[in-house]
Amino acid sequence: MALILKTVPASQGLVWVRQGLQEFVRHPLSYTALFMAFMLVGAIVSLLPGFGEVLVLAGIPLLTLAYMMATAASLRGVRPSLSVFVAPWRHLPVERRRGLLTLALGYAFLTLVLLMACNLFDRGGVDELMQGVSRNADPDELQRLADAPGVMAGMLARVTVTLLLSMPFWHAPALVCWVGQSPAQAMFSSVLALWRCRSALLVYGLGWMGLMMLTGVVLSLLMVLLGGTSLMGLLSMPLALALTSAYYVSLFFTFRDSFGQAE
Repeated sequence: MALILKTVPASQGLVWVRQGLQEFVRHPLSYTALFMAFMLVGAIVSLLPGFGEVLVLAGIPLLTLAYMMATAASLRGVRPSLSVFVAPWRHLPVERRRGLLTLALGYAFLTLVLLMACNLFDRGGVDELMQGVSRNADPDELQRLADAPGVMAGMLARVTVTLLLSMPFWHAPALVCWVGQSPAQAMFSSVLALWRCRSALLVYGLGWMGLMMLTGVVLSLLMVLLGGTSLMGLLSMPLALALTSAYYVSLFFTFRDSFGQAE
């Protein structure tokens, strides 16, 4: 495809949210299956000693590409399927496959390095808090862990690092796959595109945050009206999977409106 860098108005951010939701509703099970398959494989791979965590992190840019490919195929009338995970490795030229691998491993390496740097802010306090949440620690212990020195600074540092790291890798896998750019070119083009569409992306992010908060409020109201927490447990996981999948679906529309239609 020809690379055409575009600029869109701020209102396009809400359009991207709406398009992601509308496209997800067309094939909800197929799109959710993509994310569940990634999570299942990631859980298995993470058990590998030494480099399991690296492989899981390396898979995140490939997950965004898989969703973009699935969405592009769906808009052409092809139902999304798990084959999008292997399609790049079967059909792309060697140099593009090498570029995708470089991006994936680069993302994993940078993430690990930056997260280790974040530990300087909290001295492991955030990790201890996350471990307490995972083992369902009592509220008093969780409060003590949350109040530990440096925890808030460490959490803020992690959020900042995540946002900054997402910029060069937002469009990069698709640019390598569809445009044939080198990893460095793709990362630069991704940052440039995000900067040109910064107003729309801000609205886009706020739209998804608002939608997730609204979903949480609705679930809480249902729990109060119907009594008990069983309904919350039954609905929270499917809704979280649906919203996450719809978000990944919407990424294709941010790419299309930034660079043009993917071929």
